Amino acid sequence: MNPKDFRERLAAERVLAIIRAPSSAEAERRAWAVRDAGIGIIEVSWTTPDVARILQRLRKAVPCLGAGTVLTPAQAVASWEAGAQFLVAPSFSAAVAAVAREHDVTYIPGVFTAQEVSVALDAGCTLLKLFPASTGGVDHLKALVDPFPGIEWIPTGGVTWENAGAWIEAGALAVGMGQALFRHDNLKDAVMALRRGKPAWES
Repeated sequence: MNPKDFRERLAAERVLAIIRAPSSAEAERRAWAVRDAGIGIIEVSWTTPDVARILQRLRKAVPCLGAGTVLTPAQAVASWEAGAQFLVAPSFSAAVAAVAREHDVTYIPGVFTAQEVSVALDAGCTLLKLFPASTGGVDHLKALVDPFPGIEWIPTGGVTWENAGAWIEAGALAVGMGQALFRHDNLKDAVMALRRGKPAWES
């Protein structure tokens, strides 16, 4: 999936599901639950055991599959070999960015300050993860949107169903959600509500 198609899908999905679990079995269970709820973009974190095997098992079933917490070039290569179509990290790495370019994989580094945004932008990254989102809140995103008009944002870290809509309204292309995904009685309804622009907790 090329970067343009990935962005378009992300804008339509509104949610990037982050799978992080203490075991590979639990990670797979959560990934299937997310997919069955209609979320087509799933990231499996490298903090989860047997990430490469999980990616291999999911890659034919998930429309857009990626790896998260990718901190090293070795992890980036292993993710790509296992079928990851995008790479996400909590911070920017020039070495990981180089691997992503070599294999034509979308790289989404995490940033928080204006300086970090500038570094990522200089490396050609225009899809960025605001992390940790909860530390600065929605106002922090609003403060970054205007001076960096070419950036598309995915706030991650502390995003919940109660505040997801506010992040989208503030200029986020989509939101990244992990454990909070499952803190709703009906995940499928919550996802559809967010895409309609309705607060998910009212779905």
